[in-house]
Amino acid sequence: TDLGAIVRSLVDLGIGVHPAFVTNGAPRGEILVGKYLASSAAGGSAVIGGPQPRTSVNYDTAKQLCTQKGDNWHLMSIHEWAAIALWSFANGTVPRGNTNYGRSHEAKWETARRADNGLPGDTSGTGRTDTGKGPATWNHDHTEFGVCDLVGNVWEWIDQMKLDDGQILTTLDNNPAVAEANWHRHPAYFDSTSDNQSGAGSNGSPVLSNSVTKRNGPADDDSHDYPHMLNPHFAAITKSDGYTPNELLRRLLIESATTTTVGGGLWCRNYGDRFPLRGGNWGNGSGAGLGALGLNNARSYSHSSIGFRPAFFV
Repeated sequence: TDLGAIVRSLVDLGIGVHPAFVTNGAPRGEILVGKYLASSAAGGSAVIGGPQPRTSVNYDTAKQLCTQKGDNWHLMSIHEWAAIALWSFANGTVPRGNTNYGRSHEAKWETARRADNGLPGDTSGTGRTDTGKGPATWNHDHTEFGVCDLVGNVWEWIDQMKLDDGQILTTLDNNPAVAEANWHRHPAYFDSTSDNQSGAGSNGSPVLSNSVTKRNGPADDDSHDYPHMLNPHFAAITKSDGYTPNELLRRLLIESATTTTVGGGLWCRNYGDRFPLRGGNWGNGSGAGLGALGLNNARSYSHSSIGFRPAFFV
């Protein structure tokens, strides 16, 4: 699949094949992405509609549950997520989802059954919904055949990207075989406007920069004991004067040349190793979205609001 025509219709994303469809420099024709979030049946990573998504697993467990399904199975990558998001944006089918405790915060009549059988919109209890049981507008193409629950419901662990003390690392194309130690270090960092290291609240919006000048916790510290940064729209963060725009990061929806793009907030810590979550959860409201990117958490973190999605190379 060549996303060139779609990419050319967007702003500053270049031309040609999206990196989701390139592995080790060679183009591939097809990727199968789980229509549903992983659930606990059939070895712990089934892709079926109806059950609750599997949650409370950390990054490494999510990755292992996908790869142990067999050859060519892998945890959905930063490349694959962005390709689907850009397709939806280009085709006018950006999905809504469970962003308000069992309903869409944008269209409150759009609902699905909650894990606790609670009322849509009731902020008590667990507002997670069954996989694929929302309306078609919660799917990436607004049809019953689309990829479900990308926006809201639960955050999704994503592979082939991380922050290392604020520096952005990714694979250069969609290749889960590349060892983490060999991921590319981009000359791109999330800097802070404050060097405050007290408390665990927000220190304001991150800044895309060519270096870190202010760090909100000790370098190499993977804890969650110090402040984080937040901007309610990932595309609205400031870029420092010395920052060089990065086309690959734009293609991966980590950077943006315009705020006229998919929505979703950006959370990050620029100390320690941080692994990506995308999409948002049931309580994030407008902070959820195809552009939502959580870079707050260490690889060992798990929570009932975090799941994952397998993908497969044909």
